[in-house]
Amino acid sequence: MKKRAWLIYALIFVVVMLSGCGGNTDTVNSNIKTYPVKTLQVKEESYPVSLEYEGITGGSEVRKLSFKSSAKIAKIYVTKGQHVKKGDPLVDLDKTDLNFALEAAKSQMDAASAQYTKAVNGAQSEDINKAEIAVKNAQDNYNYYQDLYNKNVALYNSSAISQQALDSSKLQLDSSEAALNSAQQSLEQLQNGTRAEDKEALLAQLNTATADYKSKMDLVQDASLVADTDGYVVDVLCKEGELQAAGNPVVLMRSENQVITVGLSDNDVKKIKVGTKAQVKIDNTTADGEVINIVQMADQQSGTFSAEIKLLNPIDNDQFYIGESVKVYLDAGEKESILIPISSILNDGEDYVYVVENGRAVRKNITLGDAHEDKVSVEGLKAGDKLVIEGMKEIKAGYRVSEK
Repeated sequence: MKKRAWLIYALIFVVVMLSGCGGNTDTVNSNIKTYPVKTLQVKEESYPVSLEYEGITGGSEVRKLSFKSSAKIAKIYVTKGQHVKKGDPLVDLDKTDLNFALEAAKSQMDAASAQYTKAVNGAQSEDINKAEIAVKNAQDNYNYYQDLYNKNVALYNSSAISQQALDSSKLQLDSSEAALNSAQQSLEQLQNGTRAEDKEALLAQLNTATADYKSKMDLVQDASLVADTDGYVVDVLCKEGELQAAGNPVVLMRSENQVITVGLSDNDVKKIKVGTKAQVKIDNTTADGEVINIVQMADQQSGTFSAEIKLLNPIDNDQFYIGESVKVYLDAGEKESILIPISSILNDGEDYVYVVENGRAVRKNITLGDAHEDKVSVEGLKAGDKLVIEGMKEIKAGYRVSEK
């Protein structure tokens, strides 16, 4: 009986002790602070990737226009920044000497044509008489220009006339001498008759004289510089009255297209192709663009590959200055990654975030990647993680948290 009573007392003691321990545990747990946080379940997302570069406005579209002949600038029709249409006059040269040369070339061509025609048709007495008269007239003309040139030499030596005036006189003398020689040759051939090989030679002379005339005609036409396309005058490099050397630029022109040039790295150039879309930021203006050309050979100095981007919606020309540095963002496709809000990232020398696991805050160190708007791609998280996006500054690793 006593033994049974002792066992009953022992069981009651154990029950009381267990009940006391349970009550203390609840009290301890109730004293641990729980921090409210807001979470976001992360997942992999697709986002556009862009390549950022510094570009230069203008690039290869700026063209240098020049003359084929040397002469004084007679008239300038345009000013820097002016918009022009195709065919509008730009600059004229003084055509005085060019016209003299053209007349001389025409005379030689006409003489060569006459000689060849006579050789083919045969000579008549009246043709010989005409040829003799032509020689006499050519001789008188030559004598006149010879005397004039000698006088001009004396005047030039005394600084009474310019070098240009002397050169013009010499050109006239050379032209008259060529005409005299042609007239004399024509007379001789009429008098002596023409052999087959002479006819071939005369035909060759005619062809040469005709080509020379066409060349001189081209130089006269070239002496009036006109716009070959619609565009803008970037700069005028000459002044009226100045002597302009052949081949030296007189006007810089650009088309109405607005082009940006960038130098792509050997890695990025493989991600871009003709037609790739781009955005260009010029000062506070952003314009859409498209790649229109990629140079397949790297620049020897920079090691980059030049790409040209045409603005699809051109900006005001007053804001588009040639040679200005601008920001260029090239579309490089899409990328799959975990994106998280930038505002959820903390840093104590390392970038990290908090995630919630089993009701506790767990620190995760992360590596940042591409930024996209208010998010950034990261490594160090996995899809399904509960990312703390609000309240993260109030907690530390191991804190008990409750999700809002």
